[in-house]
Amino acid sequence: MGSGTDADLNALTDNQQGLLKVLADADGETLTGVEVRERLENDYNICLTKNGMNAVFRRTSNYPRHMVDITLKKPSTHDVEVQHATHRLKKPYIDTVRTQLQR
Repeated sequence: MGSGTDADLNALTDNQQGLLKVLADADGETLTGVEVRERLENDYNICLTKNGMNAVFRRTSNYPRHMVDITLKKPSTHDVEVQHATHRLKKPYIDTVRTQLQR
């Protein structure tokens, strides 16, 4: 999928659309991956594991990564080396997602 704003979001998979809807519902708020997965299940009946969610926006998919800020953060604990991702739909795309992917 190109980086233009005229992308047809309806051509995405149900999981990809659900992820964008959750982020649009958050209205620009940053969500952790856990929060995104919980909202996907509660609001859209889409159950994804962490690996399943990673597959939604992998580089070879059509997921419009240009629309979303994804940040990897390591926790400040010394016991575990785990990365946590946060996701935020960029403000200019919130209305686009809402318009194209109405419930």
